[in-house]
Amino acid sequence: MQKKEELSKLIKEVLRARDSRSPRTPLLVKISPDLSREDREDIATVVLNTDTRVDGLIVTNTTITRPELKSEYRNETGGLSGAPLRELSTETIHDIYKLTGGHIPIIGVGGVSSGEDAYKKICAGASLVQLYSALIFQGPPVVTRIRRELNEILEKEGFDNISQAVGSAHRK
Repeated sequence: MQKKEELSKLIKEVLRARDSRSPRTPLLVKISPDLSREDREDIATVVLNTDTRVDGLIVTNTTITRPELKSEYRNETGGLSGAPLRELSTETIHDIYKLTGGHIPIIGVGGVSSGEDAYKKICAGASLVQLYSALIFQGPPVVTRIRRELNEILEKEGFDNISQAVGSAHRK
């Protein structure tokens, strides 16, 4: 479903169904970190097309790879999330932001458990950051800690707000 023709057809159908209802619900497409360069280029082309433009991308889903996983679970199948996904997710955000020219909002997902993790995804191009594994393992107080750490990093780096930092890795 992530090939250009299939994705384009799917998005057109979803947009048609969505636009026939009120209120208008935003359409977000979630992508895998395991995509080839060609697949990423295809997705960027489709979501930037006026006929198939979406409201945002969720980057990334879980990975089926096992990047540097030193765990008793490394040979299990299925999607891997959390800290082992962190770098792969950030690299994918960086690539997708570049391919879309920053014209599609990105929700950065994958291994965010600190303000530094969130900051790296924001600089790579994420407009928003999603927490899941850290929230499960550390509980709701993790949100306050990450927000505090992120504010400290933004201030140290000379940003007045998060929007100034979005995609800043591409401007250096």
